[in-house]
Amino acid sequence: MLAFVAATMASCSEEWKPAIDGTVSFASMGIEVSSAMDVVNSRAEYDLSSFLIKVYNNQNQVVNQWTYATMPEIFSLEPGDYRVEVQSHEVQKAEWSRPYFLGSKNFTIEANKVTEIGVVSCKFASLKVSVVFTDALRAEMADDVKVEISANDEGKLTFTPAETRSGFFAVLDGSTTLTAVFTGTVKGYRENIIKTYTDIAAGQHRIITFDLKDNPTTPPEETGNINPGEGINVDVSVTDSAINGGVDVSEDNESGTRPGDEDFDEPGTDPDPDPGPGTDPEPGEETITFVAEELSFDTPNTPVEGMNGVVDIYAPDGVAHLIVNIASTNANFTATIDQLGIATFDLAYPGDKASTLGPDGLGLAIGSDVIDQTHVPFDITNFIGLLNNFPGTHNFTISVTDNKNHQVAKTLTFVVE
Repeated sequence: MLAFVAATMASCSEEWKPAIDGTVSFASMGIEVSSAMDVVNSRAEYDLSSFLIKVYNNQNQVVNQWTYATMPEIFSLEPGDYRVEVQSHEVQKAEWSRPYFLGSKNFTIEANKVTEIGVVSCKFASLKVSVVFTDALRAEMADDVKVEISANDEGKLTFTPAETRSGFFAVLDGSTTLTAVFTGTVKGYRENIIKTYTDIAAGQHRIITFDLKDNPTTPPEETGNINPGEGINVDVSVTDSAINGGVDVSEDNESGTRPGDEDFDEPGTDPDPDPGPGTDPEPGEETITFVAEELSFDTPNTPVEGMNGVVDIYAPDGVAHLIVNIASTNANFTATIDQLGIATFDLAYPGDKASTLGPDGLGLAIGSDVIDQTHVPFDITNFIGLLNNFPGTHNFTISVTDNKNHQVAKTLTFVVE
């Protein structure tokens, strides 16, 4: 038997030869983290030894992975093209005080040769958001003030005045919108401000500052129903710092989108006129217009079962985002909206809310029926009758941004006695 096996192996060895792998050397591999000091206070706040090392083949499949502390000095791979990717951690949709760093390097394995990886440079690859409340605002606001920041499809963090940490959000392909919703009592009046940014990119640091607005006009009981300059208590400004590029861009004293706002016209200019019911915008007109037959944006509406709840939105340059924020003075209504997860949503990119908002749910236009469309009906006819079960004031703020970054926001207010 032994002679037979030996003879068989000898004959087979003349035709079969094992593949000769190449060798990867991590012995000289290092991780360089650029601009880290702009993201964290000191290098001691993150640990390079926990960074993830992943090796991908040319089919984008992970063939091996380790942490930086446990990776081998050398290992073998079949000849071919590969990529080593270094991550600070598995990025989360939203997380506190944990910046995400990412770097990669391509390399080729040749038979019977050693390939040195060398240094892999990692850059800050998530979005950092800081929220600032000025001392002047703090002196006039109540304990119920908070700011909810939403990004990507699911990332959400709530900032209170006591929060000193920054938030970090994953940046997804095709999802470049950040929404900041300020709610709370200022000078004894309820404030509800929505600010949207549509040019979010990895490596940015958005510092959103809320300040007290110097306005001598005494606001009415619901500041959400007034026009700019008639009692709005809060100003919003943002500083955009590209951490990896070192470029600062400031938007000074930019007002947030809030219930009752019209276009953001420069002081001294006339706003674009409302085309009126049933009137389409003129071809080429670079404005976003709202047309409603039975609903009013200027005075509170009384919900009546069966009333026409259609708002026709016209955007000649195509809709990029259609963000809706729902706020209410009725605690039960607010709890219901929160349970459904629809206090704030983007009909262009509804994410996991598509089934709730779309044709099989609330019957709203979503996704491709919104993106790049020049006419989008916002139809809440079936929703209006339900409001009668919730006494109080309900605000539906509709904020539309087109493909040329024009933005208009208006609010439908319903009052139930």
